[in-house]
Amino acid sequence: MDSNNSFNSIWTNESTLYTQVYNFPNANRQLLSREGRNLFILVNHVILCSFISMFGVGANSVNILVFLKQGLKKSLNLCFFLLAVTDLMGLLTQLWHNFCLNPYVSYINAPLVFGEIQILTAGKPNACLVRITGWITVYITAERCLSIAMPLKIKQIVTFERTALILLVIYLVNVASLVPLYFSAYFSWNFIPAKNTTFLGVSYRSNKQVIQDLLYIFQASLALAAFACTVMFTSILIVSFKKNAEWRQKSTFDSDQTKMKSKRENRTVRMVIVVACVLIVCYTPACVSSLVSAVIQDYSITGRQSNIFEAVWSFGFLLHSVNSSINMVLYYRMSSKYKTIVQEMFPSCFKQNVLVQSKG
Repeated sequence: MDSNNSFNSIWTNESTLYTQVYNFPNANRQLLSREGRNLFILVNHVILCSFISMFGVGANSVNILVFLKQGLKKSLNLCFFLLAVTDLMGLLTQLWHNFCLNPYVSYINAPLVFGEIQILTAGKPNACLVRITGWITVYITAERCLSIAMPLKIKQIVTFERTALILLVIYLVNVASLVPLYFSAYFSWNFIPAKNTTFLGVSYRSNKQVIQDLLYIFQASLALAAFACTVMFTSILIVSFKKNAEWRQKSTFDSDQTKMKSKRENRTVRMVIVVACVLIVCYTPACVSSLVSAVIQDYSITGRQSNIFEAVWSFGFLLHSVNSSINMVLYYRMSSKYKTIVQEMFPSCFKQNVLVQSKG
């Protein structure tokens, strides 16, 4: 489909969201109406997701400052710091994504086709950052599994330099997956006769379909592999954590210093488990939706059931935003060191708590 046809299809129905850039035959066979889809997008994306994302931007900004104060020489601190940075960037792109998908945004008098430009400026970058969050979580859970399996050798195996290198590879591989898209798609100005105006949108080169198919396979594989690895390592971590806890309860030879160290380790492992479990819950709908798309051809952005596809994915984006926004709450509840630094950074907000602790 050439760019002029794409733009003409846009202006025939200004309420179209994701599907602005496509023509849909058999639209009357959709199980969910366009109005129903728009309602899901309005509630999930524009209202709920935007509100959660704005909270998450502030929360991850605090996370970044806290981990900088703690220092990044420890591999786990570096992981949590980059996790916060990735989540922050993901939420910023998600806010722009939500704005572009607003059913009423087309009524803004701007020379932009928001449904098209969001692909290159919001949708694809956001999906890439979500995958990076998943792979960083994989590394964190794997590192904790090693710390339980080989507690005496963990510092020799997991060094700061190796952690930094692995995190760099995670970023490079996921960012590289976007390169073919930006070679295939580009911003272009197109004249719309119905509006007698030129609008900025996205056009594609002749290799569009091949590039999109290959990208979908590669990016979906990255996302599903990260999800599967997180589930596996988290399961191992939970089982190992329970076994170690039972063994320590039976042991009577631990010194007070050893007990204090194991207590700190237990708090760290428990926090990692909770963070990973939240990610698993929040990523499950999107992963299931991706698998269904691979099996059912009509369930896709260009398929006969595109309205249901978009409605389901609105929940996926919403839950991704929840996962990227909630970590501050988890850290504050489960890490005494994190809690102390936050209270020191914002003393006026925690003045009463500090006074109570000092009296105690």
